[in-house]
Amino acid sequence: MFNWQTKYTFTQPSQLFPYTQVAIVGEAEKRTFHGAPLILTYDGAHCVYRATMVRRGTEDKNTTIPVDVALKWVAGKDRIERLKREAEVYEKMLGPVRGVAVPQYYGFFLGTVETATVACMILEWCESFPIDDVRELNRQRMIAATQLHKAGVFHGQLLDPRHFIPMRDGTIRIVDFSTAKAHICPGSVPLSMDPKGDPRPTESCGELDVMESRFGVDAERHGRQLRWANGMYPELVRSFYYIYD
Repeated sequence: MFNWQTKYTFTQPSQLFPYTQVAIVGEAEKRTFHGAPLILTYDGAHCVYRATMVRRGTEDKNTTIPVDVALKWVAGKDRIERLKREAEVYEKMLGPVRGVAVPQYYGFFLGTVETATVACMILEWCESFPIDDVRELNRQRMIAATQLHKAGVFHGQLLDPRHFIPMRDGTIRIVDFSTAKAHICPGSVPLSMDPKGDPRPTESCGELDVMESRFGVDAERHGRQLRWANGMYPELVRSFYYIYD
């Protein structure tokens, strides 16, 4: 069992935040525990916890104000390797957009709990603040996606709305980079209302194209007519929304 009053110190800290100490205060979507939750140490286990983090000083004293963080916790060789790869994306590829289009990243850690090897990645806690205006929500999705591509990252799952978290300031954070890869983006061209259809460039980004077709035109009143004018019939082809390379 977890003891919610226990502070966990991982023995192999990230180079970004050495000696980070974390106290778990609840599961995602739950601020506090009603008793201790089951610890997930079985092979393939995974969970997201809400926690507070401090960076310990040279004399074992806290030198920073506690920060609310999301602690992505996994156990088992395969899960740990996948989480490590995702952490590398944050460390090596997402630097320009951390805290802007993606959560701030605080490190990847390994540890042992009850003889089981576990790993966690610590990210900014992103409190969701729904954007009621659909047009503005879709606009922010497109802005975040283009920022991601400008940084040279192809996400691979951007049609899943769970990967977009609206923030208090009205912007969006994109999450879950388990399938992300490096990407030289050729860009994309927004659709127009030309009834003859839009000329297509010789090169175009598949992910941004499908984002434009799903979120860009849907943010406008005449989105359906716009698609049909450009020979796009997603109502008839379900895979139009979900499959892209």
